Amino acid sequence: MSANNFDIESYKNQAFAFPNISFDEFQAIDDMAVRKDIAKKNKVMSTDTYNRTMTFLKWEKGSKVETYTLTFRKSPNKSYNIVYGVRNAVKKILGMPVTQVELDFAEEFYAGERERWWNAYFNRAMWQSVIDENNWFLPLEIKAVDDWEVLKPNEPVMSITWPGELAAVFEPLFLRVFFQSVAATDMHFIEQIIGEGRVVEFGKRAAVNEDAHIDAVEACYVWGGLRWTSNDLAALAIPQVVSAGTTAHRYFASYSTEDEAFVNAIEKTDRIGLLVDLVDSYRWIDKIVALKKKYRRSGKIISMRLDSWDLVDQVLYALNKLKIEWMLDPAKDKIVVADISNVDKIREIEEKVREAGFEPKDFILYGLGGLLVARNKLRDTVSAAFKLTQTEDGPTGKLSNDVGKNVIPGKLNIELVDWERVIVQDEEGVKWERLLRKVYDKWQLLFEWSYSEAISAARQRVKDRFGLVELPARLSKRCEEVRDEVRERFLAVA
Repeated sequence: MSANNFDIESYKNQAFAFPNISFDEFQAIDDMAVRKDIAKKNKVMSTDTYNRTMTFLKWEKGSKVETYTLTFRKSPNKSYNIVYGVRNAVKKILGMPVTQVELDFAEEFYAGERERWWNAYFNRAMWQSVIDENNWFLPLEIKAVDDWEVLKPNEPVMSITWPGELAAVFEPLFLRVFFQSVAATDMHFIEQIIGEGRVVEFGKRAAVNEDAHIDAVEACYVWGGLRWTSNDLAALAIPQVVSAGTTAHRYFASYSTEDEAFVNAIEKTDRIGLLVDLVDSYRWIDKIVALKKKYRRSGKIISMRLDSWDLVDQVLYALNKLKIEWMLDPAKDKIVVADISNVDKIREIEEKVREAGFEPKDFILYGLGGLLVARNKLRDTVSAAFKLTQTEDGPTGKLSNDVGKNVIPGKLNIELVDWERVIVQDEEGVKWERLLRKVYDKWQLLFEWSYSEAISAARQRVKDRFGLVELPARLSKRCEEVRDEVRERFLAVA
């Protein structure tokens, strides 16, 4: 079947919609993979006990209009956060209708929970109104920054407004925007040190699952110009990234001698990366340099990958060996440095290579795995918070003794005005550019860009807008007044 005949809407419905299945039929399924797949498609149940408990306790109050604000209160580099994943989160949660089948299914599950344990709180009426009164879609208003925006800590990422508990129910899913955002921030921070196009992503084995890895590769492309990944599925899903890799330990260990393994790899390929790590790294560097010299006129491109122990010393040793043999062609003599667990090591390699008289941008690539897709990729890395900040009675919010966990009360936005960044109340008059814009409003997605347009344009927009994060930041006078009013009100009640 040609691409023109592929029914994408039918596929999306089959892949993401909750199936026509009763809870009793689900209980009869003994295949765990199928159970997990079906469970993840139930939007009514895509929450947690914490949120269900709040919905139960608030009950009638839970139907009042409230605003929740997503904020990153910290930064992994102590300076800025790059936001990525808003589009993915909103479309995943709100791109498909809520069906009567999944509501009935959820009610049956929670009824069973009452018998197994005590927490079976469930507000069916709240969900039935979505189906009966709102065309099967959640009647929310969501404002968010663009997926390529750079924010300072404590600036709002997203605000969700409408009947309170419907706005809050997907808190865990919205919070997960942190993952792609941290991956994007780390990748961009590395790019600021080494420049664009010098990273090969090797993190498939370090990722917690396939979805997380592909998400990380996507974020790394947009924010760091990632060109190569070892994950074939990521290269398939993201057309701007191509698959690449090198030989690994098991290949060399499968041969009786290292010489036989080296020659076989070179003879069978036009371009090959040879690992330096099985027995004696320095002896293997010598052998690879000798083989590069032997095959120099063949047109074959032979690189080496340094993978463990003293990487700085090995890089300098290899570069000096190549220099002696007059093999310092940036197009043919790349060295891939892998197994790096922190950014400081990258910075050290760059500095030492320059001190030795070589330009790292010409000869050094970095094969980064867990550092990009797993290390410190946690909610706590950015202190992501999804907090109630506005009710029908006025602004509210968490203002505790732990100042680092405070939020700014109210319905917030960020305004660029007079060469500064100002966190404002949304009700304040617009003076220049507001960064939070509507992306979903009462059943309709409002993204200005299609996915292909967004990811294609993102790299240039990153470069155009990154400097804006250097502008001084402050709260508007109204935000300061609102914060003080909320603090005084809660202290007075106490």
